[in-house]
Amino acid sequence: MTDQYSAQLWEAFKGGDAEALAALFEAYYPALFSYGLKLTGDEELVKDCIQNLFQKLWRRRSGVRAVLVVKAYLFKALRRHLGDETKLLRQHRHLLPAYTDSFEVTYSHEEFLIARQHDAEQSARLLTALNRLSKRQREALYLKFFDGFSYERIAEVMSLNTQSVRNLIFNALQVLRRVLVVSLALLCLLVG
Repeated sequence: MTDQYSAQLWEAFKGGDAEALAALFEAYYPALFSYGLKLTGDEELVKDCIQNLFQKLWRRRSGVRAVLVVKAYLFKALRRHLGDETKLLRQHRHLLPAYTDSFEVTYSHEEFLIARQHDAEQSARLLTALNRLSKRQREALYLKFFDGFSYERIAEVMSLNTQSVRNLIFNALQVLRRVLVVSLALLCLLVG
């Protein structure tokens, strides 16, 4: 869905068009669900939060601001809502660990085989390198390369300034380069 079309749907939803909100829900649910799972790992909580988010949007539609990039707005709102819900559940039930506003990601081989179609050895090296990054670096890389967000949109979602996002991604890529170059050099020494 293009940014322009989703912005048109957003305006229609704000005007009371329930079908426009349903179209936004259908278009963005898979990406929101995937992102939510990366944040919490709790499928049911993520599903509930997405549902609650859209219900809340509908109830408050007249006061919701206009947005240029609906996807970034929804990601940020979901991130905030998941954090609030996790804190609330922990306070009332003492069952969930504290929400630390961090991005818990463990990349699987399958994600990279599908996403990048690398051979198994290269994927394993990349997986090892990614898991050496900080949580914030992994989140920024995920938003940039898996969801295609611009630096400005990532800054909005993560509540950072744009330069901080650029620094996070630059430093993450530097770490990845170093780790991958060292592992390739070791591989060459072993083969040669």
